Amino acid sequence: MIDICIIGGGAAGMTAAICAKEENPACGILILEKKNQLGRKISATGNGKCNLSNIACPNVEQTLTFFEGLGILTRTDSAGRIYPYTEDAAAVREALEQKIQELGIEVMTSSEVQSIEKQDCFVIELKNKTIQARKLLIACGGKAGAAFGSTGDGFRFAKSLGHQIQKPVPVLTAVEVKEDLEKLAGIRAKAQVKLLYQDEPVFTESGEIQFTKTGISGICVFNLSRFLLIPPGASFADGFDDYKIEIDFFPDREDMVSVLELRKAQGVAAQRLLQFLVKRPIAEMIERLAKGDTVESGRLLKAFPLSPKGVKGWDFAQVTKGGVALGEVSAATLESHLVENLYFAGEVLDYDGPCGGFNLQYAWETGMLAGKGMAK
Repeated sequence: MIDICIIGGGAAGMTAAICAKEENPACGILILEKKNQLGRKISATGNGKCNLSNIACPNVEQTLTFFEGLGILTRTDSAGRIYPYTEDAAAVREALEQKIQELGIEVMTSSEVQSIEKQDCFVIELKNKTIQARKLLIACGGKAGAAFGSTGDGFRFAKSLGHQIQKPVPVLTAVEVKEDLEKLAGIRAKAQVKLLYQDEPVFTESGEIQFTKTGISGICVFNLSRFLLIPPGASFADGFDDYKIEIDFFPDREDMVSVLELRKAQGVAAQRLLQFLVKRPIAEMIERLAKGDTVESGRLLKAFPLSPKGVKGWDFAQVTKGGVALGEVSAATLESHLVENLYFAGEVLDYDGPCGGFNLQYAWETGMLAGKGMAK
């Protein structure tokens, strides 16, 4: 019988294994990873640079200390995002794997868990093997990034052990809209994006917006997607009808009507009023919508309307919103309140943060807490 079994060899699971072994070198630890390599999703994070954390995270110093112990030095950009100094995500994965090997932690890759039962211990069924463990950590991610092994298995395991699962939805992803944006596809614009629900603002952020054939993308749009949720009782077909998106191409100016009126007074022809203010395809679309009305053109420059019809699916999402209810686990150790010696860490829990290192920070942080908690 193994002392600690960890399902999932990603960011949270690898961190938990290291911290548990360092806390209690005598305990036997086994990591079960469905894919053929540990930490595959880590290698893809931050566009291959691995945005480890953010200076705005409350417990960032613990994370930095942890990675310094692995030989990873970091650098911070002007937005507060923290990266390994080499900006190489593969190096982070390699440093974690090397530490696991040095500590003598057992690893089984290409090992997909079929089911879990709680008897006197945890009975973990693989295809051709049964494993018994005194303590169990479920850290196999959410549903975002199925290519890296995150297919929602952890939700199924947690539910089978009596836990409540908040509905998983894909977030930090592009937004699809009802309007035809094919003529804007590929256009990028520095602007402010605002999400309204029943005409009340629920999210606003500035950044670079990228138009696609079916909608909008970009970091500020990814962050907006966290708030674009189907209301309780609504269906997917009509669940986004009460939402509206507005794009402000001039967030640093209160009024664009007066700007257009001044240009008009200076002799600028009506068909060239928007020239050099926004990129030509955007100007042409606004002109079509405004039908020559200067006031309407100015309004559209400040509040270009889009009707969301959903977000890009699991294959495109960076993070899962939803998961194991946080009220059912200890905040200090991540141990289940319902099942003794059962722990959770990482994206399987109902947490989602904005872009910029917050989600990886949560994986490291919960991995550390769970690892130390299990080792006691």
